[in-house]
Amino acid sequence: MSSQPGIHDKTFSQLPDERIKAARQLGALFEAFPDRRQAFEDLLRLCSDMDSEVREEAINSLKTVFPNVPEKELVWERFENLTAYPVEQVLKAAVDALITVFPLMPDKNRAWKDLIDLANSKSSLEDVGRGIISSLPNVISEFLDKGQAWKDLLEMTASDDPYIREKAISFLSMVFPELPEEKKGEAWEGLLELAGEAVDIHVREQAAKIPGKVFPFLPDDKKDDGWEEMLNLAGKTVDQVVQKEILISLPSVFSSVPDKKRAWSNIFMLTEDDREPVRKQAVDILVSIFPDMSDKNRAWSDFLKLTGARDMYVKDTSADALVSVFPYLEDKNTAWKELIGLTENEDEYIRKTAADALSKVFPYMSYKNQAYSDLENLDEKYEQDKEKGIKKPAFDFLRPTGEKDKYVRKDAAEPFSRVYSGRPDKEIVEELLRLSSDPDPQMRRGAIESLLVLYSRKSGKEQDIWRELLKVSGDADTGFRKDAAGLLSHVFPAVEEKPDVFFDLVRLTESQDTKLRKKAAELLASAFTYTDNKQSAWDDLLRLTSAEDREVRKGAVLALSSGYSEVPDKEKVWSDLIRLSAHSDSFVQRVATRSLGPAFFYVPDKTQAWRDLQVLIDNPYIYVRRYALQSLGRASLWRAFRAENEATYLFGLKEAVKYFKQGAETSIGTGIIPEFYYPFYEALLQVLFAERSSRLESERYLSEVTHGIMDLEENQRLLQILEEFTGLLRAAGELAPGDLPARKKLLEACIEAFDRSSGFFGAVEEDAILAQKTLKKEYPKSGKVIQEQKLKDVLSGIRYKARTACLQAKGKPTEKMACIVSQKVREWTFQDLERDRKKLDRQLESLLDILIIQIPYVPENTFIFENLENIRQEQDLLERYRRVGRLISLIPRVRMSSRA
Repeated sequence: MSSQPGIHDKTFSQLPDERIKAARQLGALFEAFPDRRQAFEDLLRLCSDMDSEVREEAINSLKTVFPNVPEKELVWERFENLTAYPVEQVLKAAVDALITVFPLMPDKNRAWKDLIDLANSKSSLEDVGRGIISSLPNVISEFLDKGQAWKDLLEMTASDDPYIREKAISFLSMVFPELPEEKKGEAWEGLLELAGEAVDIHVREQAAKIPGKVFPFLPDDKKDDGWEEMLNLAGKTVDQVVQKEILISLPSVFSSVPDKKRAWSNIFMLTEDDREPVRKQAVDILVSIFPDMSDKNRAWSDFLKLTGARDMYVKDTSADALVSVFPYLEDKNTAWKELIGLTENEDEYIRKTAADALSKVFPYMSYKNQAYSDLENLDEKYEQDKEKGIKKPAFDFLRPTGEKDKYVRKDAAEPFSRVYSGRPDKEIVEELLRLSSDPDPQMRRGAIESLLVLYSRKSGKEQDIWRELLKVSGDADTGFRKDAAGLLSHVFPAVEEKPDVFFDLVRLTESQDTKLRKKAAELLASAFTYTDNKQSAWDDLLRLTSAEDREVRKGAVLALSSGYSEVPDKEKVWSDLIRLSAHSDSFVQRVATRSLGPAFFYVPDKTQAWRDLQVLIDNPYIYVRRYALQSLGRASLWRAFRAENEATYLFGLKEAVKYFKQGAETSIGTGIIPEFYYPFYEALLQVLFAERSSRLESERYLSEVTHGIMDLEENQRLLQILEEFTGLLRAAGELAPGDLPARKKLLEACIEAFDRSSGFFGAVEEDAILAQKTLKKEYPKSGKVIQEQKLKDVLSGIRYKARTACLQAKGKPTEKMACIVSQKVREWTFQDLERDRKKLDRQLESLLDILIIQIPYVPENTFIFENLENIRQEQDLLERYRRVGRLISLIPRVRMSSRA
């Protein structure tokens, strides 16, 4: 260890590198020095060194030793002064130091004021204000005077810097819940004023998102008035975005409103608003909030009235909602008769919806004989009206009357299992297998779907549906193969004999059907785990990485990336992954290189593996370089994990942080690629060896990782993973200094946690890469033809409904599914209806597949599955998307727990 006098002398060296080294040693050895005062003064002096790199190192060291410095106020002032130094790395280091040490400041009120003054000062450099405001959440949590914080943030919404304005607004929702109760009323009024009257349109639109988030924290005696004030703001504003943001938050707010009947009446009145967007949003809100209405008869009556509305969207949506409300009614007989009355409506869609609703609500009727008699009477009336040439009757939509109703035979197969529920399961399955060979393709398709329903109840013991599915996947009918493909992921989990399934899937990847190939490829990773011959399976996957179909290549490399640890020949595995890092397919290239880090732990010849990674960091492809550096970081962790003394452990951890940082800083254009490794291991290093607060570092890690990630509030899976990592950082803070075995055990837990989440992190990164590529494409031109404009309007409505559903489902079992749907539909766009027709079909089918997988098939969800099938039957693209919009509104009320 170097002596303190020797390090002190180096601080006066003429060589900048010597002074940098001295500053670093002063920070690392501060606790061990006999004369801390001298070390403190040396660091203060180096903060004013004429060399910028020396200053930066001194700032970082002072930040590290801050808990033990003799004069904290003096250090704070020095950091504050350094924010005016016109060198980027110095001022950024100073800003970071101010944020980091804030929790340790004795006078936090003064420190808060200094930070706010720096952020608002016109003389401060831009990076200073932006750096402070971006890290303010870490400070707000430590600052007790939330009233002052609210006031300062509100003033910052008028900043000249648009970045500071928008960030300040976004933090208001963080402060409001912790305001004193007596100040919340005034804060609420200021928030609504900001949303309604701010000069900057972006400020108004950002502020409009906040009331819905903070409404539950209003005092109870203020909530009814708060609801009215939100509606008044939505009604009087001329800014359509503000109006939309306010209205979209109402479903999530409704459950907190004390007087729900009055709130319901407010929304009901908006269905007659002069503005079409308001009418549409109003009826969608009614559909979303009716489950929270105690008076379901009132909801039924109002939806029934709205079937006579002038607005076509209001009318159609209300008619669809009747099916959802019906099960909650006490007097179902009266409601049944009202539905029968609607079958005589002048509007064809209403007649069709009413007839469809009758068949869906039939199971809820107590007196089924009478209800069935009513349906038979409708059928007889259909025959009479047909002979008289009267308008198309409602029941024409429910029975097989002609070529245009070609799907009805399929519909006959679909409820087969419910109609004959009393027969033995095996007998039903055998009958449906017989139907699967019916000459009518629609009947075959319906039989397949019923097979799936029954199979889910049988756990594969009575009949191996997988074999039957493989047989029918070769059917000559394209639609039939398509449906068979959709069943693969449903049936696979229940197959008892899984070892051979992998090779079945490999054969299916060579099918002539695109969807069948894609679905089979998606299951390769899961099936690989069960196969007995891992080496042969690995070789098959390697072959598939050169398949013509990109989806097959994608599925194959993902399976390789997750299955390498189970293959006997680890040397071959490593060389194969190295070879794939030069693949012509960029996705294969990225996934293979990303996999090298965790694979390093298994390769026998680690010296050669290290050299291979060093070669890759000079690769001409940017993503290969990025992930090669990341893999070197993972490899360095292995060195730390195997360390026999603390010095080696520290060296390995520091080396890992260095490579993770280089990987994170690799230039990849203007897009933001989330970085998960560097922030975590940098924080771990600080907690273990710099004695930084584990709580502070865990909060900082969470802030850094989530910065720039879109739709974070909807990504619960990511939040759960990050919570696990923040827990590991907090655990690091509880370890005793110098306890190497405990530190190694903690590092092992960290490595395993990253291994478990590596697939998910890779998917998040791929989404960001795809988004970056999408931005480079020409923005779609609008208004080519009326049909295209209509479809764009429908897509906009779908996004709104999906976001509403996500908000409404918060805290409910359907939250994850609703928010996944919201994320998925947010990217739905098209440029040219004719050219993008296949894309539009694919994205819709993908959503339907997700819903079928996620929603349990229980009696309460029957109407959902019927809606899904109706969408798939519909031939008109515009109508298909309209129905999807209506279906999404129902998601929050899906029953997620299966019955025994």
